[in-house]
Amino acid sequence: MVYAYPNITKVSDLAVWSNSVTSGMFWPLILFALFVILFFSFKQYSTERAFATSSFVTMIIGILMGVIGLVNSYVVILTMVIAGISVVVLRNTNNREY
Repeated sequence: MVYAYPNITKVSDLAVWSNSVTSGMFWPLILFALFVILFFSFKQYSTERAFATSSFVTMIIGILMGVIGLVNSYVVILTMVIAGISVVVLRNTNNREY
């Protein structure tokens, strides 16, 4: 495929162009990669805590990307739902009897 040469005057133009070339999948995949990297970085703690921490950080960055217009609103809602689920899982894990 041939894509038009990007008219880039600022960094956000490059971000929008890279997302348009990949049919809107570039920044959501970057968010997913960030989630995976953070999850394995926090794996020194329990799995539930690593999941909650990485999903919370990904949610904050996803909201910022949604405000800028790099990701669709569905991606922002998905990150919020995953962060909510991870908090519930973490809360139920901390209340377990051993």
